[in-house]
Amino acid sequence: MDPSGAGQPDGCRATLCRCGASQRKPWCDGSHAAAGFAATGEPSTKESKPLAARDGPLDIAPTRDGPLHVTGNLELVSGTGRTLNRASEAWLCRCGQSGNKPYCDGSHAGAGFKADGA
Repeated sequence: MDPSGAGQPDGCRATLCRCGASQRKPWCDGSHAAAGFAATGEPSTKESKPLAARDGPLDIAPTRDGPLHVTGNLELVSGTGRTLNRASEAWLCRCGQSGNKPYCDGSHAGAGFKADGA
């Protein structure tokens, strides 16, 4: 398997980097601990309809110096196991600065976040 995870299947569950420090983006590698990242609150649950299917491929496309663009049958689940949202597309923060985590709010631009991507 490609260690970067780019374009490779990685199982049915994944933990995505939210702090921006992972060396294995878009996946979390535990670097948040050394970076001193502190998650802010748990987002509220969005009303969402059940997905037509709960499986299938996800496309996770990191954008250069910006968020992860995720498409496919996606369920966002909090660290406590609560389903936050069900969607077929999401832009997820990976700089750690968004005021609307796990979603991107554009804070990466002002924070000077730098990361590979398309």
